[in-house]
Amino acid sequence: MSQSEIAHLLGVSQSAYNKWEADQARPNSDNIVKLADLHEIDIYDLIGERAFIQNNTDTANGNIQGNVTINHSIPENIIDTFLKNQEDISKLLEIQSKLIETLLKK
Repeated sequence: MSQSEIAHLLGVSQSAYNKWEADQARPNSDNIVKLADLHEIDIYDLIGERAFIQNNTDTANGNIQGNVTINHSIPENIIDTFLKNQEDISKLLEIQSKLIETLLKK
């Protein structure tokens, strides 16, 4: 895909996307997520390093316990926005689960 095609899919200008590729600017966290989705890759693979290291993952129950280590080479505003988005997603998933349970009872 061309830069203009990718920029169009992301809803940004071609010049903004070009600056990301040329390392003259950085996309915001929303655009990082969109880029990862577009290229069907993990967000951590896109940014080139692990922002979070999670310990004691209980995959059977989907729980993460223990400490989270933040790699401070990633700008703090991106980390804050990412964490806020994750909280919002968790709340939406909880609401969705309750709605599904209600619909199944009918």
